[in-house]
Amino acid sequence: MNVRRPDAGDLDAVLELMRAADIAVAGDSDWTASELVETWADLDLARDAWVLELDGRVVGYADFSTRGGRLNADGYVQPELRGRGIGSEIVRLTEERAKEEESNVPAGERVYLQNATLNQDELTVSFYRERGYEAVRGFRGMVIELEEAPVPAAVPGIEIRPYRHPDEARTYHAAHQESFAGHWEHRPTPWQEWEKKWFGRETFDPTLWWVAADGEEIAGLVFGEQRRDPDQGWVDVLGVRPAYRRRGIAEALLTTAFAEFFRRGERKVGLGVDAESPTGATRVYERAGMRTLWHAIVYEKELRAAREPTREDARELRT
Repeated sequence: MNVRRPDAGDLDAVLELMRAADIAVAGDSDWTASELVETWADLDLARDAWVLELDGRVVGYADFSTRGGRLNADGYVQPELRGRGIGSEIVRLTEERAKEEESNVPAGERVYLQNATLNQDELTVSFYRERGYEAVRGFRGMVIELEEAPVPAAVPGIEIRPYRHPDEARTYHAAHQESFAGHWEHRPTPWQEWEKKWFGRETFDPTLWWVAADGEEIAGLVFGEQRRDPDQGWVDVLGVRPAYRRRGIAEALLTTAFAEFFRRGERKVGLGVDAESPTGATRVYERAGMRTLWHAIVYEKELRAAREPTREDARELRT
């Protein structure tokens, strides 16, 4: 097996692999070329991504990212080649990379590696269990096929209107952070990082962002984008601030986005959601006519337990 780093010329082959892995389990895939381009733009491909080949064919792919002590690995194997050691090699590569990153996490902070998979058969369960991972969370990819223009829902006292860029950018950032503060694994994103993440991407389109406004207050928000190859509308973020929940605001924002996607010619719209969200997000999407495309399980392996920093830790940080 040949293992190397990907480059731009591998994009089509890697995308084909990722879609094939999804389709084998879910019957469809929401991976698009524009999303993979965006993913690679955020990675150091020479350090945090791998292509695995057999006889010149791309049969495996993995990438690695960090968020504090939370380390993430994402891996794909050609479906018909499961059980040939490709997944084991992906785990070895990503765990080695995780060990390198562990020293960069502040002393005392917990360090753990996560990997999500759509496969939920006994082979997958055993694969992760034998390597010290445990299932910790479920996520869903949801989709709707639009046959006619949706009628946006209305909420008394709330105006659903376009986001005003860039005048509302910092207010929007604050509302986004508050809306997700109670969600699983949420880490606050500083303004500079948030601005770069959202406004710096090629698919950023402020005309696909909306605000649920209570006068001058932002009660909720939605970020949308159009993905290409294959074409698909996508809801990146849908959030409502805690004080405004249970009023139908999320459904109003969602159907507003659906209506605009339909107007632009998109007949398929997708999103990802925490299947165990305490806000009941999955039910909101189902009421709006969405169905589950895939259900992923997040597996986690602890690399370092949390503890109180010692004097030795402080001394190392100073040197």
